[in-house]
Amino acid sequence: MPEVRVRFAPSPTGYLHVGGARTALFNWLYARQQGGKYVLRMEDTDAARNTDAARRTIFDGLHWLGLDPDEGPEQGGPVGPYSQSERQDIYARSIVELKSTGVLYPCFCSKQRLSSLRLSQEAAREPFRYDRLCRGLTAEDIQRHTAAGAVPAWRLRVPEGETVLDDLIRGSITVNHADVEDIILVRGDGTPIYNLAVVIDDHTMGITHVLRGEDHLTNCFKQIIIFRALGWDVPRYGHLPLILGPAGEGKLSKRKHPEAALEHYIARDFHPEAFINWLALIGWSFDDKTEIMTREELVQRFSIERVNKSGARLNMEKLAHISGDYIRREAPEKVRAKVCEHLVRGGLVKEPLDAATEALVAAIASAEQERLRGYADIVELARWVFSDPPVMEEKAQKNLTKEPGTAAMLREWAATLSDPLPQVPEMEAAARQFCEARGMGFGKFVHPVRAAITGRTAGPPLFDCVRLLGAARSRARLEHAAQSAS
Repeated sequence: MPEVRVRFAPSPTGYLHVGGARTALFNWLYARQQGGKYVLRMEDTDAARNTDAARRTIFDGLHWLGLDPDEGPEQGGPVGPYSQSERQDIYARSIVELKSTGVLYPCFCSKQRLSSLRLSQEAAREPFRYDRLCRGLTAEDIQRHTAAGAVPAWRLRVPEGETVLDDLIRGSITVNHADVEDIILVRGDGTPIYNLAVVIDDHTMGITHVLRGEDHLTNCFKQIIIFRALGWDVPRYGHLPLILGPAGEGKLSKRKHPEAALEHYIARDFHPEAFINWLALIGWSFDDKTEIMTREELVQRFSIERVNKSGARLNMEKLAHISGDYIRREAPEKVRAKVCEHLVRGGLVKEPLDAATEALVAAIASAEQERLRGYADIVELARWVFSDPPVMEEKAQKNLTKEPGTAAMLREWAATLSDPLPQVPEMEAAARQFCEARGMGFGKFVHPVRAAITGRTAGPPLFDCVRLLGAARSRARLEHAAQSAS
């Protein structure tokens, strides 16, 4: 058996789509499982739309995912170049071979004629398809057009018969060649269009398996015809299901869904291993119940046979759950470093950190680690720490005025606080005694005190918050809240 070689082949025309990231992941998993090679090929022949920034975004995105290729534009390799824009000499040799076999024929139809043909087919409610006018040109006809200065495009001469695709995901699919258009494969300037370049690339790069989105399924039959016309081995194909929007409302698209861009997830800084875990579960499952899996477990358990045929919804709640699970199990020093990074980026602390700020950041990380879903969440979760007095949520404000005597209670408890504050268990025990002495339920104490300390109704354990602020800042916040409650 030949070595398994797969490829991820994005176009650098914009951000890295999360669907593209999943395609890269499934290819990477299959290559690792089979002991093969995972190749990155840049399909950048559309010079008008390609940008260096988009190219960099793809490289950086794959690096964040931990899916750096074995061979590619940055890594190099034995079958480069790995960017289509640098492979023109390779394409030219194959085009000469195709022309010699008669698989390509010249088409001299003008843009005006093709536009008129399209309009007439639309009026007849027919799908647009080239009518093969130039397929019957004689050698004399071709010479006459050429002598008149006409430069042809070159079309695929689709043979009679049918093509059977044994798709790794969708099973056997048969297409009658009568339904396959004689598409243009070579432009008038001699450059190949997508379907031809892809075939030449896959062959010369030794690609054995092509795992890609189902939007390429219609192209697949044309590509198989080209492979066979050149006498080349056809790779095994598997077409992955579409990713649907978070509400299941059609295909995930950049126009409707910010979640379509990998940058959205990088910005929130979800745990990368959690993101890989979640991404693998979009359209694939191991046993319909297991959700948390390490990268190594995914390599062992991944199987193309369990990839779904139907579209899969982007489940953001599941991502938050999985990422939160990974962050909760992360080493405290790693969480502390990440928290510091985002607090600096969010403008809440400044570098270099002094000893007091380092201690504060460590306390925040410890207090909030349980609640983090993405590391960037810390900026909003911890904003209350840096705002004296804290910005008060409407619901928290109501907790200050719901019960009579709240202002007096806040002032009385504030008077009990002094440095050094006791540890959390001792502080909670003292607070419960405080409530018992006044004949009040603990809930009537906790809710207004939390509102006073944090301005919120939810957060880390209350007495962790008090210790995080210290006695002086806590007393000041309790007094400010007492004034608001009066």
